[in-house]
Amino acid sequence: MPKLTNYTNMPETAAPEFISLEDDADCRTPTPPRPPESSGEPEPNLVRNRTPVFTNSTPLPEISEFISLEDDDDCRIPTPPLKRSRLDTEEPERRFEAGWFRANCRFKSPMLQLHKEILDFCDFLSPTAEEQVSRNTAVESVSNVIKYIWPNCKVEVFGSFKTGLFLPTSDVDMVILGSHIQTPQLGLRALSRALSQRGVAKKIQVLGKARVPIIKFVEVVSDISFDISFNMENGPKAAEYVQDAISKWPPLRPLCLILKVFLQQRGLNEVFSGGIGSYALLVMLIAMLQNSLDSHSFPQYNLGVLLVTFFDMYGCKLNISDVGISCNEASTFFSKRSKGFVYSRKNLLISIQDPQDAEKDIGKNSFKYLTIKSAFRMACSTLTDTKLIMSLGPDRSILGTIIEPDKVLLERKGGLNGEVTFTNLLPGAEHDGLSGKNSIDVEGEPPVPRGKDIVVSGNGVGKSSGDESKKVVKMKKIVKVKKISKVIVIKERKRKSTDAES
Repeated sequence: MPKLTNYTNMPETAAPEFISLEDDADCRTPTPPRPPESSGEPEPNLVRNRTPVFTNSTPLPEISEFISLEDDDDCRIPTPPLKRSRLDTEEPERRFEAGWFRANCRFKSPMLQLHKEILDFCDFLSPTAEEQVSRNTAVESVSNVIKYIWPNCKVEVFGSFKTGLFLPTSDVDMVILGSHIQTPQLGLRALSRALSQRGVAKKIQVLGKARVPIIKFVEVVSDISFDISFNMENGPKAAEYVQDAISKWPPLRPLCLILKVFLQQRGLNEVFSGGIGSYALLVMLIAMLQNSLDSHSFPQYNLGVLLVTFFDMYGCKLNISDVGISCNEASTFFSKRSKGFVYSRKNLLISIQDPQDAEKDIGKNSFKYLTIKSAFRMACSTLTDTKLIMSLGPDRSILGTIIEPDKVLLERKGGLNGEVTFTNLLPGAEHDGLSGKNSIDVEGEPPVPRGKDIVVSGNGVGKSSGDESKKVVKMKKIVKVKKISKVIVIKERKRKSTDAES
């Protein structure tokens, strides 16, 4: 067990005093501002309503400020054993938590307990050997059909399946290179016919007019969704970049999986609907880690602290109006105006520089970012609420305050014999409990409809209060139009009556 002499002198009872990361002027450690550059344009503020801060190494508070690592038998509460049957080859080495835990233990220290819950939950989400074989077989089956049509082409898998960051419901992204087709639309139609004739796919959709033409379908045997495109070489390159980043930053994988579930449960994980995609989310995480610590300091930090730091940075602190983020430049932050990432839509979008293309902003299509920011801010508020966290007791999960049970998670079984379930992994997580209150008003943005905001209509179908309000507005407009039409008809009748009398 590694030496932890820097952290073991703190009593357990002191933990509640340090789990709040509120922006208190009395407890902030001032960070020297970056020396001003020679340009005449003033630098934007990194943090809203605060002095400019441009730094690539703003340190997190020492871990001893957040957790106690005392190895005391009196401070642990037994929990059911978690037997693991995951693929070791798919998961990076967990250097940053080695030796911290013994089996069947629960800690009073909130951030240390949150760290353990994150690790266990990510292990729960990781594919079993059977699931991995099922996905590999599905990929091979689809690849055989593609090779039958274009024998000399190259088929590559990219995205979350390639990087190992996929959830149980994630689709498989593939790209066809070197097919020498005239247009992607012709190739997609040919592939659609071949998949259908061979009985490999169902629910086939050809999106030929999309910005990136793709074919979407579900593989018959595995029930796994596929997205296939032509000649998009940036996908495999991005996957290689992500794999390199995961090997360099071990906390990336567990943090990314937790945040993907967090966003997915709120309907904020798809770029086409204004959410944050996996690639942009990973860049945000790398930027946060680069700004907070270096790659040699992982044993000193815990995932609970890093998760709260992420929520605090992107939910409370970052000035998205003037500042963008980057993970491959000397500074993590840059002026949006300096790179031309300023748009007419109120400039309230997050700007994220593509690590593969410095001129590309991969955050500009996330038009729901204010809603995302609201959810991040609420999660930060929940995880740093001292009274709330300490009131949970030994029978309720800290991670369960921001991750709620859904159908997929409740049906999933982990462990050697399926004995690990969501319920015993994150006890106390509820649909209408703490996790339902997942957003607060930020700069006029309405909160995300969840939990008690869901209204059940007469036919039993759940609708959000936001949908109900839109329906009310629409009905009012219809009533107003009908009244105007009625007035016009009455006036027209009077006019005709007057003309007839004359």
